[in-house]
Formats: sequence, C-alpha cells, structure tokens
Amino acid sequence: MKLFVSLIIPTLLIGRISHATPAQVKPLVIAQAIAPAQDGTGTTVIPNGNGWDIQDGTVSGDNLFHSFDQFNVESNQTANFLTSPRIHNILGRVVGGNPSLINGLIQVTGGNSNLFLMNPAGIIFGNGTQLNVPADFTATTATGIGFADSWFNAFGVNNYTNLSSSPNAFRFDSSSPGGIINAGNLAVGEGQNLALVGGTVVSTGTLTAPEGTVTVAAVPGTSLLRVSQPGNILSLEIEPPTDTQGNPVPITPLMLPGLLAYGGNLELGLVVNNSGEVQLSNSGIGVETGDVVVNQVAGETVTFSAYRNLSLYQSQLVTTGDLNLLAQNRVLIRDSVANPFIAQAGGNLYIQGNQSIDILALNHLDQTPFVSGGNLSLVSDGIISTDAHFSSGNNFSILDLSGNPANFLSLYDPIFMLGDDFTSAGYFGAALKVETTGNINFTGNITINNPDVTLVGALPGTDEFILANSQALILRAGGNIATQDITTANPAGEAGPVILDAQGNITTSNITATSALGNGGEISLIGGGNITTDDLSTVGFGGNSGNIALTANGDIDTGIINSRSSNANGGGIALTANGNITIPEIDTSSDNSNAGDITLASQENITIIGNVNATGVTNSGNISLTGDEIDFPGELNSIGGTLLIQPATLNQGIRLGDDTNSASLDLLNTELANLQDGFSSITIGRSDGTGTITITEGANFSDPVIIAGGSTLASLDLDNTWSITGVNSGTLNNITFSNIENLIGGNLTDNFIFAGGSIASFDGG
Repeated sequence: MKLFVSLIIPTLLIGRISHATPAQVKPLVIAQAIAPAQDGTGTTVIPNGNGWDIQDGTVSGDNLFHSFDQFNVESNQTANFLTSPRIHNILGRVVGGNPSLINGLIQVTGGNSNLFLMNPAGIIFGNGTQLNVPADFTATTATGIGFADSWFNAFGVNNYTNLSSSPNAFRFDSSSPGGIINAGNLAVGEGQNLALVGGTVVSTGTLTAPEGTVTVAAVPGTSLLRVSQPGNILSLEIEPPTDTQGNPVPITPLMLPGLLAYGGNLELGLVVNNSGEVQLSNSGIGVETGDVVVNQVAGETVTFSAYRNLSLYQSQLVTTGDLNLLAQNRVLIRDSVANPFIAQAGGNLYIQGNQSIDILALNHLDQTPFVSGGNLSLVSDGIISTDAHFSSGNNFSILDLSGNPANFLSLYDPIFMLGDDFTSAGYFGAALKVETTGNINFTGNITINNPDVTLVGALPGTDEFILANSQALILRAGGNIATQDITTANPAGEAGPVILDAQGNITTSNITATSALGNGGEISLIGGGNITTDDLSTVGFGGNSGNIALTANGDIDTGIINSRSSNANGGGIALTANGNITIPEIDTSSDNSNAGDITLASQENITIIGNVNATGVTNSGNISLTGDEIDFPGELNSIGGTLLIQPATLNQGIRLGDDTNSASLDLLNTELANLQDGFSSITIGRSDGTGTITITEGANFSDPVIIAGGSTLASLDLDNTWSITGVNSGTLNNITFSNIENLIGGNLTDNFIFAGGSIASFDGG
C-alpha cells in the first residue's frame, strides 16, 4: 500500500528523558542476528552466504507476516525477505524486547512487496545501512499495525485471518514509544514511499524517495495514528497503553541515551553530554523524547512531524513536490559555517511550529536557504524568528494556528523574494526587504531597530547596501502595499529610510523615521495607483531631518507631514501625483539652520487643510505648488523663501482675489491673506502658460508678485497703472508680469507707460 502521511498531533506534556548510560545498557553482541520467534507465525530464517533468507511466515490475503525474537543486521550482511508476486505487503515484528541494530542491507526479492518493520523497543540504522526494496519501506516503533477491524500486534497472539486488508493505522500503547536513529542511506525506488514513525526519530543519514513520499514522524505515547488516502490528513487519537487483553504493555523501550549506548561504536551523529543529554554532534542542539531530527532527504512529497521539537541542523531537504515541516513545540533550523541549510520545494513549503519557529541560516549568503515553487508558509502561535533569505514562486504567509496573519521578528537579516502575495501581521527587528510581483500586506506594525549586519561588502547603490548601512525598510510590490504603523526611528543614532515601491496602491498608517540624537531617515513612496498615509515624520532632533518624497499615478492623501529640525536642516518635501493631493499640514522649518523646500505637483487639485511652514533661521525653504486648483485655507509661511503657484495644464485660467471658486485655478482673497509676509518673491502662473490670468479687486499681496505667463492678463476694476518694460512684459500696480500676449484693462482708468516714455490712458468706464 502507499502511505501518504501528514500529521496533526495534540499537545501532551511529557517528562524529561531518562538517561541510560553505557554501564546500564550494554552494546549489542550479535550472537544470533536474526532469530525467528517461536510463536506459531512460522517464520524461517535460513543462512545464505553473508546473510539470511527470511521465508515462510503466515499469509493472509495478500499480506505476509513474520515474527522475530531478534532482528539485527551487521555490516556487510544482508537480510533478504523472500516474497512472491501475489504478496503486496510484508510485515515483520520484533518481540524480544531489544532494539534492532541494522548496519547492513535489507532487501526484498521475488516480488514487488512493501516492507514494514515494527520493533517497539527501538530501531537503529547504522551508517552502513542500505535498502534494496522494490516498493515502500516503513520502520516503526509502534506496538501494533491496524487493518480494518483488527491489529497486527507487536506482542501476544495475532488472529491473522482477520488481517487480510491493507494496513491503515499505527498503534503506540507504550507511554514512551521507542526511538528510531538512522545514520544510513535509506532509499527506495522511483515513485515509492519511505516512512520512519516512532516516539523520537533522528536521521543523521539520508532519506531518498524520488517521485515518492518521505514521512518522518515522532508521536506521543498512548496514541493511535490512522493512515489516510493521498491528500488527506493522518489522524491521531489518545488511548490508554494496554495489550490485547487490556494489560499494560510488556515492553519498556530505551530512550535516546540508551539507544546510543546499545549502538556501541557506531557513528550515529549523536553524543551524550556530561549531563546525560543527547545532542547532535558538533552542534550544541539537544534532542529530546518526541523530537524529529533529519539531515538529508530527497523525494516528491516530504513530511516531518514532531510531537515536540523538529530540529534541522545544516540539513539538505529537496522535494519536487510539497515539503511540510511540523512540530507541536518548536521548529529549530540552523546552518553552520561548514555547511548550508537548504529547504528546496518544487511545490509548497509549509513550516509549522505550534509554540515557535526559530530560523538562523545566514552563513552562506550566496544561496537562498528557503525556496518554494509554490506557496511558502510559516505558522505558529508563538515567536516566529526569520533570520534567513526566502524565495517563493507564489504566496508567502506568516500566520497563527487559526490562519490569521501573525507577527515575526529577525535579529540579523530577513529578505523575502516572492512571485505573488506577502501576508503577515507585524514585524520587529533588523533591516527588512520584501520584494514581490504581487501584493504586500502587513496587518500589524513594522519596527526596524538595527541594520542588516550580515550584508558586509554590498555594492553602493543596491538595496543590500542600504540594508547593510541603515535600519531600513524596503518593500517592492508588483501589486499593492498595505501596512499599519512603520518606524525606523533611532533614539541614539541615524534613523533608517523607508522605501515603498508598488505598481498598485500604497496604504499605510503613520511612518516615523525620526532620530533623537542623529539625522532623520528618508521616506520614499512610489505608487502606480493611489498613496494614502497617516502622519509622516523624519525629524532629526539632534541632526538633519530626512527628505520625504511621494510619487503616485493616482491620488496622494496623507496625514501631517513633518520634517522640521530643532538643531540642523529641515528635510525637503516633494509630492507628485497624476491625481489629487490632500494634506492637513506641512512643516519643513528649522530653528537653527536651513529649512527644507516644499514641492507639490498635481495634475488635478491640491488641498492643504492646515498650515505650511518652511521658515529657517539661516535660509528658508522654497514652496512650489502645481495644480489646476489649489486650496490652502491655512497659512503659507517661508520668511525669505520663494513661493511658486502654477497650473498643471497650460491653458488653465487663473483668477486672483475672488470670493468663491470657479473652474479656474482660484487663489481666493482669503487664501491670499494667508500668504504670510516675508516671501522674497511670489510667482504665479507658468512661463509657457496659455490661459487667461484675471486679477480682481480682492487681490492684495504683501510681497513682490510675478505673473509668469499666459495668453491674456486682465486687470482689476480700479485705476490701474501699466508699465510696459519689454516684449510681453511689464508691471501692473507693482505686480511684475512676463510672457503675456494680451492685456485687458479694467472698468475704470488704465494708464499705460511704455518703455520709450509714451503714455496712453484708457477709460474703461
């Protein structure tokens, strides 16, 4: 049968593993390596050269059953299971109470049978172990394998006549199921499946099932594991530990220290430290009861499921299909200086640690540790730490166990490169980059608190250089970007930049790139659609404030924009939109130095609800407003700076001093009154403009005014004095104009003084 296995395991509390020592557990001395049990099963073991032929047994339907008192295979030895074409499954149990020590070849000849090996006391595959089986191979420390309505039990009497269907479950009656250690090369043929299922499973060797399924699972005691069909979930139930008569099970499996001692001098990739704790060699990573550890695996679909922790140290995991990494407690992933960690899935890559996910794989930046052709998911109700680089062909999601977006953090270097959408709650940690052709959605806050310290030597001008040298946030999306609050603020040093670049819309809450002692960071938002934000701040309280630049193909709608500085230069503000621009308030002022410039350019309308301040002690900033309608009911202030107000469209008319808005670019008398005295000059219109500029009686200015250009200049209905100083240029009542083709006087007397001294007077009344 084919085992397609995925696990959901309820959380159980277990105690500390027991510590067997070499003095308590003697290494195996193989006197009779494979000994049939004298229990009526009929298994016969025949010596054959450097091995044994295993034959006879009991047949039920297309299943062949064997029972062994001991099952051990030395190095260069072969355990050969004889079968026939009519046998679909071979199932062998070991009842003697000792672990199986296998360091040779296990093979099946005579048919295309699956092989199940069950020893509740534990199984050790040494580094010399190999498989030569034509179909699936399953090794388990279960106490029973289920069939429809009956069980093939690891102890006691079996009614084999009831075991004619396909295996569909594993039963673990012991309160502490036995462990499995694999240091060998376990490989099955193309399209076949490989499974290791026990109380603790450590594979420091290799597991290979090309175009097949690899399952490694550690389960709790007193549990029942049911096998499902492809695509379904293997269920687990909790039951009391009993034998077939309801009595406690007679086997007490060895825990990991005992298994290691039993393995003698075999190199298994594990050590017992002075405290009696098992660790992966040269790693410092502990292994406890209920853990799964895997070094190398290759297959189509691979699932690791740990009752407690899943530990992957410099592992090489490659699948052509899905890769599932599951743990009831923690998923721990590490690389080393010597070897990288690789999790490469042709399909989906799913990582779930119910209590936490702890990833640190940054020693080999020349390759990406986590790669999926499909979706890539990190799922936990605890801390999710992502110090690595990730690449996904489709969606990347960081979720809690309920499927909602979850927070994640990183101490050093998180970079995500995706083919579709990115989803998470919030983020806290080192400089972050997410780049995708889809959407980026953070439902929580983003806080950057330090640069990416691993990207040493990055080239200037690259994203990596920015990340390495500042506590930066870089988000690039082929779709939309949506976040809550963003902060790259630094209380002691330089604040980092915020760079958001989307082909679609950008939507954020507050963005804060301030510094208490140093310079503020820059904010750069580029959107192919609309940009909508709350307040933006780049204040450098002890240094220069950062610049703020927003560019949108649609509308820009922000909260208060603040780039003022108390002690140094204010930051510049530049907003460019093909749609409307709406802002409550802007401040680029400086209390001790230069203020920042303010540039707002809209192809439609600009609305500034509150005040605009670009005043500096040394130099004030210049203010430039471009739009076909510009409304500013608040004050515009830049003592010593310049003010430019111009339409976006060449032929848009301009009216100065009206009481109400019209279809023209209207600067109402109330708005002109809000132009605070102190501008070095005020320029209205554009030199290439072709619209009509009309000055009404309500147009009063405190500072020098320049009309930059238009087809016609129409004066107010007062006695006006025109001074024509050159071609298409001159003054009107101390208002300078240029690039004006036509002049229209008012309804009263207009006096025209020409450059040669001629005077003409026209009475419009």
